[in-house]
Amino acid sequence: MSRTDLHGIAEVMSLPCSVSVLKGRLSLEHLNRSLTVDTTGMLDKSRLDGFLCNANGRILDKLMMCRLEDEMILVGNFASGKTTRETLIRGVAWNEEITVMDGDGAIAHLRLVGDAPDRCIAGLGIDPDDVTTDNWTEYGSALLSRSGFNGVSAIDILIPTTDQAVFTVLLEENGAVVVDADRRELMRIELGMLDHREMNESFLPMDLGLEKLVDLAKGCYPGQEVHARLDSRGSPIRGIAKLRLASEIGTGRLKLPRGGSIIVTASASTPQGTVALAVMPLRLIEEGELELDGGLVAEVQSL
Repeated sequence: MSRTDLHGIAEVMSLPCSVSVLKGRLSLEHLNRSLTVDTTGMLDKSRLDGFLCNANGRILDKLMMCRLEDEMILVGNFASGKTTRETLIRGVAWNEEITVMDGDGAIAHLRLVGDAPDRCIAGLGIDPDDVTTDNWTEYGSALLSRSGFNGVSAIDILIPTTDQAVFTVLLEENGAVVVDADRRELMRIELGMLDHREMNESFLPMDLGLEKLVDLAKGCYPGQEVHARLDSRGSPIRGIAKLRLASEIGTGRLKLPRGGSIIVTASASTPQGTVALAVMPLRLIEEGELELDGGLVAEVQSL
């Protein structure tokens, strides 16, 4: 997606998610034992993203975290909340007083994406310089933080679901437009915004180019041995890329006529045909072109 395809100010995406809340004096230490990132240094309103993995190093959930005083808000993948909470509870020692609570449906995750999302939040009276990638900024009942995808700035917003409709109207009054599910999925694929269709037990973080969310120096966590072993071998052998092709393509494992396979995680229609996300050997990404069944050829673009 080129910048000319972006809305002049911003589009509002409502992202399906799960929400869990941890409370207790040792919550940060417990999360540090459980996740791929070091949570021990998180301060009030800090933001940190990381993975919850299984013993084989594969992704159980991707968590976007916010510390609010003595509570930790964990925004995870769609429909993964119950499993994530059960996993976290199992890791609580008998002498630790940590409460893991179900917040599903209580908090909505919005994302502003466009050519000038800062103009939208500035209209609300928020200084864009206060909205950073490693902290959350309060605005009424909302929390705002910054992220980016393929060079495109985005603003993540956490808001109680009871306030979502009113807050969305405020965004619209300041130039944003609300997108439907089809537009949201197209933008997600074009900009490489990975979700539960990619960040799941089928893949390691390294398969998705998300090594930055794995801190091998922080101490033990489930899956660390596998991640460390892969890191010692050097470059990963798989990666995720966009496919552009003239016709539709289904999701799932796709065998290639010359041998091997790729895993298509999502696809969306475009005026030119189809754009899709797929995990494949890095050598195929480097070649920039992929031959599929029936003589169909797809352009391969790295994320």
